[in-house]
Amino acid sequence: MLIACDDPKGTKEAEVEQSCDVFARLSFPDGTSSEYNACTNVLLDATYEFDPDKAPEIRSFKLQFTGTTDPDFECWMIITSHGICGPGRYDVGLPSAPGTVSTSIEFATYDCTGIADDFEGRFKAVAGIHQVEIIDGGDRPGNFEGEHLLTTFKGAITAQTHEGISMEMTYAVEAYIRGTDAQETTCLPAG
Repeated sequence: MLIACDDPKGTKEAEVEQSCDVFARLSFPDGTSSEYNACTNVLLDATYEFDPDKAPEIRSFKLQFTGTTDPDFECWMIITSHGICGPGRYDVGLPSAPGTVSTSIEFATYDCTGIADDFEGRFKAVAGIHQVEIIDGGDRPGNFEGEHLLTTFKGAITAQTHEGISMEMTYAVEAYIRGTDAQETTCLPAG
C-alpha cells in the first residue's frame, strides 16, 4: 500500500482555535440590572456568498449566548442578522417593512442571576443599533459550500424592548462554521 501526502510532515499550519468573549447587561425600568460575561454555551450559524474571484462574504448570521451552565435554566440571548454586507451600523428591531431592519434580538430572563420576578420572561428588542466591527469568513476565493470556514464576528449592540428593558452587549467570536451559500442576498443599508 502506497500513501501519498500533499503536506509533508511538519509543514502543515496548526488550525486556529475557536474563541468567544461576550459581555451582556440588561437594565430594567426599576433601576436594577443583570449581566453575564461568559460564553457558557454558544450556538452559531452563518450564510456566505461564494465567488471564484472573491473571498467569502457573510450575508447572515445567528448567535445564541447562554448565561447559565444549567441546560434546564432559561437565560439566553439570540442575535439574528441578515442582509449584512460588511462592517457598519445596522438597525435592530422588528421589521415594519421588508428590507428595513437587519438585526433582531430575543432574550429570555427566567433564570438569569439578579432578575426580579416582574422582569422574568421572553422579550424582543424593538429598537437599537448593531455595530458590526468585524465579520470575516477568510481571505481565500472559491466555493466552500459544506466546508468548515473559520469565521470571525465582533460587534456591539444597544437595544430596547417595549417593556422598557435596555440591553448592552459586546461580543467577539471566532469559530468554524459549515459553509452555506446565500448567493445574491440583498444588502441592507449600513450607517
